[in-house]
Amino acid sequence: MIDFISGILIHTPFWVYLILLFLINRGLKARKPATVALEKLAIIPAIFLLWDIYDLLVFRTLTLATGSLWLVGLLSGAAMGYILSKRTVVSRVAAPRSIYREADYSALPFMMLAFAVKYVLGVMSAIAPDVLQRPGVSAFAIITGGLFAGVFVGKFVRYVRVYLAAEMREVG
Repeated sequence: MIDFISGILIHTPFWVYLILLFLINRGLKARKPATVALEKLAIIPAIFLLWDIYDLLVFRTLTLATGSLWLVGLLSGAAMGYILSKRTVVSRVAAPRSIYREADYSALPFMMLAFAVKYVLGVMSAIAPDVLQRPGVSAFAIITGGLFAGVFVGKFVRYVRVYLAAEMREVG
């Protein structure tokens, strides 16, 4: 068993560890209140969206069914992320294109859970690619990918809405 696990860890591409370290760093930073530029807040949703779209294009056959499953996951996750972020105080600040946000204690757990699911599915695709082609496993991979990407998209949408609403009040 130890040989199996060490084999997986040794054969994991270096960039996967870099993404893990980056996500841990961002998740820990999110646990502190901060003024953050919208561009920085867009990085995590972009990473998960691009990673998921890549997985869809490389490991799936794009059909109406796969697209629909992914969209259901994405929209469900976006609603969840938006609702989670509604509990925190977010306000526009004087810095260009920036907001102040309270500590976000949900970011790190969601990032680690999303990473873990993606990692396990990646290992499965390397070890037993036929397993990921089974309808139930494939649907799980598609929906959870959309769900996790959606959580971060939903939070980002809330941040942008708060920013734009404050800007409209200033103009109006």
